[in-house]
Amino acid sequence: MRTVAPAPDPTPNNFVARRILDPSQVGLSFVERWYLDLFKTHTSRKCTGYMVDDFWQRLVHQVAEEEPAVRHAAIALSSMHLRFMQDIDSLKSKPLSMATLSVNKNPSFTLAQCTKVLVSLRERLTKGDTYTTSSAHREAVLVSCIMLVSLSLFQGDATAVTSHLRSGYSVLMEWQKVNFDGNPSGLVLMRTFSELQLHRATFSQPQRDQESEADSLPLWRAITVCRPVYGCPEEFESGFSFVLGAVITANYPQGLELRVGSSQERLKTALADLLYQNSVEKTLVERLMNWQSEFHAFISVHRDTLPPQDRGPMILLELWTLASDIILASLERPLEEMSYDSSLLVFQRMNELAALYLSLAEQASMFSTKPMILQILHFNAIKCRDWHTRRETLRLVRTFPRREGFWTSDHLAALLEYVIQQESTGLTPNDVVPCTARIDMLHLSPLDQKKFSVWYHRFCTPEEITGCADIYGNWTNVVLSA
Repeated sequence: MRTVAPAPDPTPNNFVARRILDPSQVGLSFVERWYLDLFKTHTSRKCTGYMVDDFWQRLVHQVAEEEPAVRHAAIALSSMHLRFMQDIDSLKSKPLSMATLSVNKNPSFTLAQCTKVLVSLRERLTKGDTYTTSSAHREAVLVSCIMLVSLSLFQGDATAVTSHLRSGYSVLMEWQKVNFDGNPSGLVLMRTFSELQLHRATFSQPQRDQESEADSLPLWRAITVCRPVYGCPEEFESGFSFVLGAVITANYPQGLELRVGSSQERLKTALADLLYQNSVEKTLVERLMNWQSEFHAFISVHRDTLPPQDRGPMILLELWTLASDIILASLERPLEEMSYDSSLLVFQRMNELAALYLSLAEQASMFSTKPMILQILHFNAIKCRDWHTRRETLRLVRTFPRREGFWTSDHLAALLEYVIQQESTGLTPNDVVPCTARIDMLHLSPLDQKKFSVWYHRFCTPEEITGCADIYGNWTNVVLSA
């Protein structure tokens, strides 16, 4: 059976004596101290997939020393993490004390910590005007906001995620106007907000989408500090390339150039192109093809010599790059779902890479705030209609339990089983799924931690056209349980 890293020993002799002089823990109960230690030693590393991350591995710990709101958010997050580990290992890893176990089984403990976060943050925001515009204050508020967004993602609360992101984004943009007061944490916070906004963009409120209401959080502005250096590119082009560039940036291993030398400079230039950080005008197709070319050239040389800490991130980059190749091919025939069938070999390669990535020891039972691999597996199983390939994707989802914010393996497995059943009813493994049976658009909206709403669209069959509300097809809504 797969195991996760054991939680810290909760016995008083091993814990309190080591932390008793820590002033940041004054006023915390024994259980709260235990969870705060769990956050420092385990949860904060899991949140990044063990990749180097200045926010989760440095900044959040520094601010937590002074800020009660961040401390209580860390406690809440680690309690969610422990519950996840318990679900995966069924308590067969290191046994926990009965006191800790009983608290962790009670969801009200996590909710109580979230309440303390909001109370502490409210107290900070009511301080004097001079203090509220200081660099330290803005840093503390933004770190607290990121923690609240992360908590809301794991709770499946889309409304809270959007609300906290909007509030934090406003503070972040005001601070950016004064160049973050020279505080180096500004760029770290900008990157982390970008990753969370990207994560938010992977699920939606479909009623709003169908009514074509614009999201009040402009994705491209949150993605990067740098603005397009010329004109205003087409909305779709900038949106798609910024999203892809942001995903790559979020998973790009820090310090790679120190480990492989200058051979990745062309790769970084191609990534800057995706984010419109270079002055040369290029079309979306040119930007994507340039990135694909440079990435494949880099990986063909370094695949077998990458240091262990870089192998997982580079597999992720390869997966997202292959997905962009499929999307690029489909853009030539955007309304034809059958066009994805020509990418079968790429889908199969993505399954191979996903299996390799999920087999890495550091990726076991992952609990992460980052958009990593579940979205890729979702894309694979939804767009590939080959009987065996999409069921292999579903097997990967079921075999390797993960929690990536809102996205969970249980959520995804329930969704994929439903979609496969809807598209494959009455077919055999050798049949081609007809166009009218294919779901071409699909939106997820979390209702709570177990249930989620799915809106999906299919074209009408010739027999259904008369009764279709829209000659282009029908939308259907279902509620699924993980």
